[in-house]
Amino acid sequence: MTKSPSPAQKMTTSRRGLVRFATVSGLAGAAALATAPLLASPAQAAVADVFSHFKYPAVTGPSLALWGSSSFAGAYAEQGVSSGVDSSLDALLAGYLSAPVLEFGRGGEVSSQIAARRGHGAYRYKLVFPNDRIPASGSVSVTLQAGSKVAWNESAQAPGFVGSVPGLLAAGKTAGSYTFTRLDEGSEVYAPAGTAASWFYSYQEMISRSSYHVLQLGRNNLDQLSTLQEDTRACFEMAPERSIVMGHFRAQGSTPDSAQGKQVDAYNAWAAQEYGNLFVNPETWLRERSQESWLRYGALAGSGVWSSDEDRTAYDEGKLPPSLFASDGFHLNAWGYVTLAQMIHAKVKELGWF
Repeated sequence: MTKSPSPAQKMTTSRRGLVRFATVSGLAGAAALATAPLLASPAQAAVADVFSHFKYPAVTGPSLALWGSSSFAGAYAEQGVSSGVDSSLDALLAGYLSAPVLEFGRGGEVSSQIAARRGHGAYRYKLVFPNDRIPASGSVSVTLQAGSKVAWNESAQAPGFVGSVPGLLAAGKTAGSYTFTRLDEGSEVYAPAGTAASWFYSYQEMISRSSYHVLQLGRNNLDQLSTLQEDTRACFEMAPERSIVMGHFRAQGSTPDSAQGKQVDAYNAWAAQEYGNLFVNPETWLRERSQESWLRYGALAGSGVWSSDEDRTAYDEGKLPPSLFASDGFHLNAWGYVTLAQMIHAKVKELGWF
């Protein structure tokens, strides 16, 4: 019988993700942890080893943190290029910027879950442990204190701390349920509900406090405009001089007058007005700027984008070029990610961040 992986082994999002971080950036979880200003454990080396499964790059200078869902996690980024080529946003941007890029994408998450990982206090996971105690080892089923702003779905997952205890918080299989998996062994810890002793603090927020930030919230709940606005504002206000807001893009075949098209346009129009020069619109780059010769014959050389009647026909119908999409028609392929990486690179260079 094949032995099931431990919770710690399951933490990483994919085998490809680990290979990507190791090969592109020479990453070391211990080095990343060494730069974190607020780690509560008395044994720094042991905690670094616990979180090394995430393989975040060492931050010893300017860095960029990407907060979002599956697009920031590199979904389908292997499509359209040779096997072994990594065209995920973080790998591309790390190369363009010659700087560490922290990939904080989590497929399937909605905007409030991203805000929780971003570490905003209003979205804190305030846990309720059985008998008000964190077990000495292993996993425990927990719930959230009443009144939580964080929506529940099965995609939620975050590394962090409850007090001095490092662990992985993940959604359970039934609505409203969660599991906290302790990542070290020690003594049972008293963590009474309703006190800060039972609150979950995001490790991702801790290691990115010196970073610049790209925020793309809500691709999985585009139909909740007021919620997206509230959640975006909360995340942006955590570092308003070091953050940009990235808008959304329609799926392949979606027109501006479709339900999704209207949702995308509504959010992008609001964000453009709200954040001005700190907003970037992927629809503009995917539909218009990818046609410009400097990009089409530069970074997009070999992509075939705009060389087919299919792309031109889609454009005339108000759609995005299908040659930039993955097989599912919702996510981008490698060349779509190249376009977005070029967009983010241009903006952060314009702002003088790198």
